Amino acid sequence: MKQQRKVIHVELHEPYQGKRHYYFGSVAAIYDVLPLDVVGIARETLWNTLNDGEYTGRRATIRKGTLHSKETNRGIKKGGNDDRSDNR
Repeated sequence: MKQQRKVIHVELHEPYQGKRHYYFGSVAAIYDVLPLDVVGIARETLWNTLNDGEYTGRRATIRKGTLHSKETNRGIKKGGNDDRSDNR
């Protein structure tokens, strides 16, 4: 099964610290990086609004989407046994 993760894209109409585009894994994480006056909408209000997938205000456009990634075998050991021998 392919991995799917939620991603929230914040596009500011005016740059903040030289950037217009920010990406987050949750609504709460937005407010750890961007102040409320830059985002232009309170966290609780944004939670309710993003159920539709997008919010556009005077200061920012915020979109909720899905990040698709390819499934990998990284971290899975072949054979299920530790390759080290007990003879040290």
